[in-house]
Amino acid sequence: MEQRGERFGEGKAQGKAPGTSPDAIYYRGKILTMNPANPTATAEAVAVKGGRIVAVGDERSVLALAGEGTEKIDLEGRTLLPGFIDSHGHFPWNGNDELYGVKLYSPPIGTIRNIDELLAALKAKARTLAPGEWILGRGYDDSLLEDRRHPTRHDLDQVSTTSPVFLVHISAHVGVANSVALKMAGLTRDTADLDGGFFRKDSHGELNGILEGPPAYTTVQNIIPARTETQDLAGIRKACEIYAAAGVTTAQNGWAFYPELGLLKKACASGDLFLRVVVWPFASSLEEMTRYPTTKSGTDLTDNHMVTLGAAKLWADGSIYVYTAWLSQPYHTPPEGKPHYRGYSRFKEKAQLIHMIKELHSRGWQTAIHTIGDQATQDALEGWAAAQEAMPRADARHICNHAHLAREDQLERMKELGITPSFFVTHTYFWGDRHRDIFVGPDRAKRLCACRTALDRGLRITFHNDTPVTPISPLMSVWSAVNRLTSSGKELGPELRIMVPEALRAVTIDAAWQNFEEGIKGSIEVGKLADFAVLEENPLEVDPLKIKDIRVVRTIVGGRTVFEA
Repeated sequence: MEQRGERFGEGKAQGKAPGTSPDAIYYRGKILTMNPANPTATAEAVAVKGGRIVAVGDERSVLALAGEGTEKIDLEGRTLLPGFIDSHGHFPWNGNDELYGVKLYSPPIGTIRNIDELLAALKAKARTLAPGEWILGRGYDDSLLEDRRHPTRHDLDQVSTTSPVFLVHISAHVGVANSVALKMAGLTRDTADLDGGFFRKDSHGELNGILEGPPAYTTVQNIIPARTETQDLAGIRKACEIYAAAGVTTAQNGWAFYPELGLLKKACASGDLFLRVVVWPFASSLEEMTRYPTTKSGTDLTDNHMVTLGAAKLWADGSIYVYTAWLSQPYHTPPEGKPHYRGYSRFKEKAQLIHMIKELHSRGWQTAIHTIGDQATQDALEGWAAAQEAMPRADARHICNHAHLAREDQLERMKELGITPSFFVTHTYFWGDRHRDIFVGPDRAKRLCACRTALDRGLRITFHNDTPVTPISPLMSVWSAVNRLTSSGKELGPELRIMVPEALRAVTIDAAWQNFEEGIKGSIEVGKLADFAVLEENPLEVDPLKIKDIRVVRTIVGGRTVFEA
């Protein structure tokens, strides 16, 4: 996309020889530098050359650097700040969903209110596909459907008895398949459950199509025919468009397999990838991890900082709202017939998780561990402690990913071990009411994503949307951390609210720090990459309740405009 400065009042300056002057100067707006030395510091102008920041300061002195070829971009009072960094998500899944799948989200994200509407959406998609082609959907939430249940294979058989149908729950921890898809995957009533994966059955002992846990549902997902390279590149481009419209300049692939590196590199070369991406390889096995060219997080894999290596990803449990998170105390409203149910670990034995953490740590990997329940967090902390005891390593920056129910003592232990909690803080909005009333009860729910407690203990924190679980929106994360309101407008642990500058750090400079990229990203300082988001209003000045509605009007990556409203 061409840079279009005229929309902001483009002008030309004279007097500097071409080749020595900046390529562009942004001025006449409020510039939030997010400089870690003073996160609320502002500037009047910033100059860019060769995709890097070359000057930051007052308008007069920065404009004096302009030459004949300098594009002067009038911000017209808007706010420019570092481009947002998503600290965890699944780029480019939402692009693929947009192009090839059916979005089955319920309000407040989507429109699906019951299973009949879900089936109608799938049938509409089926009419656009060739006979036998896979019908794919994502994002249904049984706890929001009026039916209060998962769809089953019998429901999906109403969509088609000749084409395979496969859905992924909003949590990405449950899948549902119709009879055709189950048969194609070779699944029967006699198929044994897997480590962390369960094939649910009906009262007659037959598969009901609900596949609990990624190890179970990937038995179906893995037989879906691969998209063509052209289709994959189109999905990446679509995802870039969606992320850029939210002001994101660095996306994240938090469950990557080795072939995806090659695809992202091709997309970078073709121009289909025009945002930066941090890749977390999924540590499905220690042998798999040896395929990656380096273990050093922050390593540039494309020579232009478009694709960088991040942490090795593990998951220790599942999701609260499908009852697969691993809690230290029973669920508030447990599944029927299981009054003491606490969920379960992804690993049959805690020793397996600890071994994986220790081994990856010893090989130099940063690790990121999915922990939703507090017992899963405890298991991960024991693993990190054992790893550091066996092989002390300064500044490892291991990541406790999600950390929904991390207790005060656990956050204190994170501080001692140098762990970064990355909070899926919009859970307070999207699921806060149900966590309070159904899943974990009022006492635990009000402690959900305890950002204030973490900051008070001196921890750096980051935010993520786990897209496509929820729409990509760093401003929504900031709003959630600052206001702590549920989707019904109820306060959820208001004492844990944080200040707007603190929340902005979590999606800029501290998110860069999590990725070992604070030297090149996350703040507006000379020498750093020219990655910016331009907002219609200043989040430091508007009513905090309006932060999530601030419009992104321009997104710049390496000095190049990739989105304009």
